Amino acid sequence: MTEYLFERGIDYQIIQECIAEGIIFESADYHNAVFIGKDESGTPKYAACRGTMGSFKRDASGSDKRYSFRLLAESPCASVHLFEAAIDLLSYATYLKCEGRDYKAENLLSLSGVYQPKKELKDSKIPVALTTFLKSNPQIKTIFLHLDKDKAGRLCTAALKELLQKDYRIVDEPPPVGKDFNDFLMSYLGIARQKPSRERRDAR
Repeated sequence: MTEYLFERGIDYQIIQECIAEGIIFESADYHNAVFIGKDESGTPKYAACRGTMGSFKRDASGSDKRYSFRLLAESPCASVHLFEAAIDLLSYATYLKCEGRDYKAENLLSLSGVYQPKKELKDSKIPVALTTFLKSNPQIKTIFLHLDKDKAGRLCTAALKELLQKDYRIVDEPPPVGKDFNDFLMSYLGIARQKPSRERRDAR
């Protein structure tokens, strides 16, 4: 699992910190990467399982989407950065670190997958992970949208702008290169995406 994330360009120290915090681990059965979301008291409430071999994705049964995977600022911060998936969030944290910026000074929140707006954008609901976070963090003034640069991601961005711009400053920052922030990070680092030829059972 560590090897899988490292191959995707994620900073090794960030991976180790997340493991130590108990918010990333490897499942014993299929060696999936599991991303944990905790509530305000630090109790695990959400688990996203992502295959390290292939495209397997699912949430663990009983997961509470209000508490998706996030890395929160160590000191009060008036902004939050929003991503579709945990790997994109970790990619952005890595990018900030590479640029000499402190990712621990930022609130980073994933939506745990693609959010589906309604046909009429104004009738859409704000994703529950975001509403929960904003309710718990009334100091937030600015929301940075780092959603995928595909049709679904752009539609989601348009819906969130429509729903949130009355109350917040919205900054649209899709990945400069590629479909998502992991694509961008791998391009930024000059890493070619690996196609695993066999299952590495010794990956940890």
